[in-house]
Amino acid sequence: MDKSYTFLVAGGGTGGHLFPALAVVEEIKMKSSNCRFHFVGRKDKLEGKVVPEHGYDFHPIEIEGLKSLFSVQNISILYKIWKSERLINHLFTEFNIQGVIATGAYISYPPCRVAIKKKIPLFLMESNVNPGKTISMLARDATILFTSFVETERFLKNKNIKQVICAGNPVRKSFFNSISKEEARIKFGLKPDIKTVLVVGGSLGSKVINQCIEKNIAEFQANNLQLLWQTGNNYQITNQFGPNVVQMNFIDDMVSAYAAADIVVSRSGASALSEIALVGKPSILVPFQMGLNNEQEQNARYFERMKAAVVIMQDSIDVLLINSILNLINNPAKLKEMEICMKRLAKPNAGEIIADNILKKMDEIYI
Repeated sequence: MDKSYTFLVAGGGTGGHLFPALAVVEEIKMKSSNCRFHFVGRKDKLEGKVVPEHGYDFHPIEIEGLKSLFSVQNISILYKIWKSERLINHLFTEFNIQGVIATGAYISYPPCRVAIKKKIPLFLMESNVNPGKTISMLARDATILFTSFVETERFLKNKNIKQVICAGNPVRKSFFNSISKEEARIKFGLKPDIKTVLVVGGSLGSKVINQCIEKNIAEFQANNLQLLWQTGNNYQITNQFGPNVVQMNFIDDMVSAYAAADIVVSRSGASALSEIALVGKPSILVPFQMGLNNEQEQNARYFERMKAAVVIMQDSIDVLLINSILNLINNPAKLKEMEICMKRLAKPNAGEIIADNILKKMDEIYI
């Protein structure tokens, strides 16, 4: 019999929190089409646009993360958290919420707190090596904590978590579509037979990476390389580039973008790394260094230890990036080794594993 559970889903703020949640919801819907989902998040963030586009109910909450310990702004933020919990309480009652799925960040805190108080099953997903603050605070009360890395458990060893499953970080079904390298390049207006570098700095772009690339455009041209470059919406390009450079504010079709590339230059957010591993692309990772737990560097270093990526820190990017690109692109044997190592890190069934375990636990509790 097709199961019918109603879930509240908290995943947003960035694509790294939102898209894994959507991937799991998609898997649950495929396995149990009668399940219903209500998303909460900020209407001015990515989830406010993307969730309704996917056809799911979206309930905006007004919330932001706490500031430094003694900041006076925390008074108003705590009030927003309290208001959000009251609203979410109403959602639990109105829609008979039976389970909560959350991917971390401050948006997850109010719905998870309500779930804990009401003793509703709580399923947490942590995509980084080092868990974020919200997941660390909530982990001991989770019904199941799903991680992307085996190493994550050592950061939570004193939390007495009921169940931890290392499933990997789920990616959208579109990443299982295939397109040839030549077809992908033609799709972006690139030449099909010239080596190509894909540069992405996360969904919002990276000023540091963009500035370095823009200063060194001549190096790409001099070495007969093509560049597919996602700059983000906030980076203003002042120069005109030749036909070997395709610059886009945002690339919707990342499957084709990865397929076009011989090398990827990227930040090291967990979702980006999951996608890169799935498509098996040798990568140069430039971690964002502003996270509270330095999570992007820890993610990147893991991939470096596995011989799947080269890591360059932001303060060395101007010195090292272009030479690293040229060294790799001219070393086919090294690229092949990195490709093999990268594919070993892929977990293509992550979404299915998480969905199966959520539904199994819901059956144990409710049937």
